Amino acid sequence: MYTASFFISNYHKKTESFGVSVRLNKEIIAVGSFKKGLKEEEKTALLDIIKEHYKDQDEDFYHMDPGICVELHFASFKNQKLINPVFSKFLFNQNWQECTLEHLLASDSTTVTHPDKPLFPDLNITKLDYIFYLKEVSPYFLPFLKNRLLTTIRFPHGMFGESFYQKQCPDYAPTFIETYRKEDIEYIVCNNIETLLWLGNQLAFEFHIPFETIYSNSMPSEIVFDLDPPSSNHFHMAIEAAKVLQKILDRLQLLSFLKISGNKGIQVYLPLPEKTFSYEEVRLFTEFIAHYMIEEKPELFTIERLKKNRKNRLYIDYIQHSEGKTIISPYSIRGNKGGYVACPIEWKELTNNLHPSQFSMTVVLQRLEKGINPFSTYFEAKEKQPFRQVLDVLTKTQK
Repeated sequence: MYTASFFISNYHKKTESFGVSVRLNKEIIAVGSFKKGLKEEEKTALLDIIKEHYKDQDEDFYHMDPGICVELHFASFKNQKLINPVFSKFLFNQNWQECTLEHLLASDSTTVTHPDKPLFPDLNITKLDYIFYLKEVSPYFLPFLKNRLLTTIRFPHGMFGESFYQKQCPDYAPTFIETYRKEDIEYIVCNNIETLLWLGNQLAFEFHIPFETIYSNSMPSEIVFDLDPPSSNHFHMAIEAAKVLQKILDRLQLLSFLKISGNKGIQVYLPLPEKTFSYEEVRLFTEFIAHYMIEEKPELFTIERLKKNRKNRLYIDYIQHSEGKTIISPYSIRGNKGGYVACPIEWKELTNNLHPSQFSMTVVLQRLEKGINPFSTYFEAKEKQPFRQVLDVLTKTQK
């Protein structure tokens, strides 16, 4: 349950519910209504005040000027609406202007500073918009961050200033931030929404995670093929590569998931059961697949690490799939001018008109609201993944 303050904005005559709003700069934002939690005498007294001081009324509503503040408990705040709000108490000494959207979005332990700060030169996106995105997407985002050593890219001034990688948890981090020490670095482990929102308030745009968890005994939790074209103008090459890879994986009956990187490429995921396969075993498979793809289309694919030798071919990066290496997490925003998201997509969406620019924060939230959640079965697929039988066959053929 969350708690925040609101001001009464109307009373609905038919449903006998009280509408509440918050302030965003000079704008008033309606966020829902409540009727639960009020004692009968509290409801009567509040309704008497509304009938005496309403601004105007129509067939359905009494409309109020801001003034009466209340505290509500609620289950969540989704799509800018309160879920299951319940009256807690009147806030007689609170000014209605203190009931703000940024306070609503903040958790009990996180305050949103400078909510109006613009983040992108050509986009109407503020820090508050970003915090709202993180809060809304957290149920889908956090499972991929859980128990992973986190590396972020911080943009203290948005895309208007310098950025830097951050692995070490800063000294000023609040006490609720979980950490894990490895090789003299105290990494942040983002296991809850409080940590996620605090990182968002620090303007961490990119969340890079290793392929293993802190409990994996150095064994990968998934295989990820990173399909990396020469530039964003060559994104069509990533689409073609993903289609070729899909056919191979389907023939092997392996369960695979697809993600736009949010930058210039595409990443294909194969979830693995935890603490089961070593990186050495997985490397046998990824190297085999990479060479197979090159044999299929040598003019399109390469495993050449030096860019100058790739000759405008798409790089299949299987070397990067190793302990301690990282990849952008699903649902992380990228630090590029478009503010695109590393968004999971369905295989059927892999069409020739696909492009990273189609996946903004707003679009991603709309997709989730519509129930488009391509990684919904990702974690249950870990135990169903028939990777052992594929690996056994591959090992025998290489002996």
